[in-house]
Amino acid sequence: MKKRFSWRIFISFGLLLSFLMLLVSGVILYISPPGRVANWTDWRMLGLTKRGWINQHTIFGFGFMILSIFHLFFINWKAFLSYLKTKASAGLKSPFELFVSLSLALFFGVGTYFSLQPFSAVIDFGNSISASWEQQDKQPPVPHAEAMTLAELAQQPGLGGDAEALKAKLEKAGFTVVSVQETLAEIAVKNHTTAENVYRYIAPEKRGAKILPSEGLGRKTLEEIANDNGISAVSLQLALRQKGIEAQTGMSMKDIAEKNRIGMNELRRIIENMISR
Repeated sequence: MKKRFSWRIFISFGLLLSFLMLLVSGVILYISPPGRVANWTDWRMLGLTKRGWINQHTIFGFGFMILSIFHLFFINWKAFLSYLKTKASAGLKSPFELFVSLSLALFFGVGTYFSLQPFSAVIDFGNSISASWEQQDKQPPVPHAEAMTLAELAQQPGLGGDAEALKAKLEKAGFTVVSVQETLAEIAVKNHTTAENVYRYIAPEKRGAKILPSEGLGRKTLEEIANDNGISAVSLQLALRQKGIEAQTGMSMKDIAEKNRIGMNELRRIIENMISR
């Protein structure tokens, strides 16, 4: 006699496999590099990109949730309801234990939200591992540059402002490019390479390190600094915006630093890195 299909065993195996996949993908995402680095360098672990692992974690998470619902409410619903009644009654009879349990859950949530110890240490440890993947020579020119079109990228300092010229450079190097509205990521996928490698062929020539004078720098406007270094003030403004720094071309460095609540030394370092490319 053929053995009948057991839904109980099927769901139990499904829960186990989903849990293992959530465990593996969770650990990998915990130590993976930031998205701007992972997407730029086409970072992979066990053959999957970071986006691939995020997708796996999401789908198996939904799978685990659906199987748990079936496991609780369809396969073991009588035992589950009985268990809830028993535990609820026990909880009312043991208010101290219930209070401690709820307090601990609240402590975990609030402690994580406000970055209290020891939760902040766990988060910081993961962030330190993620940051260790970054290499100065492998960073994108601006965060998430892989999502920028050639037309947008052309406006960055040192790239000339002519998107068609960038397209011609890539075509001369053997890349297939349909339009200046294609992003670096789309061009990379189409040509079986990374966004980082595509950018190498259109990157501005290295100008050497640029040092901005410290004396009188606070009074200089963004436009004056751009003109002094032979780049477009608008492109420098856009590059700062990509870094989360809002500035008008006529604003002084001091005003920009105060508006964005950053130190003058930090602002100078950022701009020096931009104009040195």
